[in-house]
Amino acid sequence: MSTANTDKHAASVGPNKFSLNATQLKGLNRLGDVMIPGGDGFPSFSETNAAKGADRMLPYMYGADRDPFKILMTTFAYLPQPLITGFVALVSAHKKVPEPLAGVFRLANLGIKGVVHSLYYSDLDTSSGDVHQRMGYNPTINTESYEAHLTTQSGEPGVEKKQPN
Repeated sequence: MSTANTDKHAASVGPNKFSLNATQLKGLNRLGDVMIPGGDGFPSFSETNAAKGADRMLPYMYGADRDPFKILMTTFAYLPQPLITGFVALVSAHKKVPEPLAGVFRLANLGIKGVVHSLYYSDLDTSSGDVHQRMGYNPTINTESYEAHLTTQSGEPGVEKKQPN
């Protein structure tokens, strides 16, 4: 049984030995644009440069999952867009096919949607922040306020007081 890579390279951000090559990035962008074409003020998947964020997740994937994903992205780089759209529609129609094929379709659907949507909505390209800005989402952590809250709860900075049952 294979194990996920947990070596020092796994924590690296940016290009690493598990990175997608230019062809695979093209395939991921094409898939992403089928799923998130943009509109209503939102950028398309490829306009956000979200595919570059894949380098953050690939080191943590099992090789048995990562390698087929990379093959699929290579395939999407060369397929005509209508076939990519058809593939997405096919795996989304998992309720209409019999088991065990439905299980394979569900996993494929979950996998491609999970990758594309998590990369897009994480809005990692902080130079633009287009997705979060358009959503009106401003994820910040106010550590001073949190520490002040803890102090008022317990009298000691950084210690949360347990409430009696």
